[in-house]
Amino acid sequence: MNTTYRITYLLGKLDNSTCPPAVLYTLFPAFDGSQAVTLSESEITVTFATPQTPVDLGPLVKVEVVPSP
Repeated sequence: MNTTYRITYLLGKLDNSTCPPAVLYTLFPAFDGSQAVTLSESEITVTFATPQTPVDLGPLVKVEVVPSP
């Protein structure tokens, strides 16, 4: 079953000039660019085939699991 994560910045805007954004490579060491990504100024969603453990980047970046439909 796929696992989708929502990433939001709690202060400021996401850099949506490139997709996928560089922060995904930092947050998820297993991210290789082949995963499904959606991007806006307020959030990123990324879907992995298996559950991942995101790197803790502190209180300004929030990572949460999006419930499966």
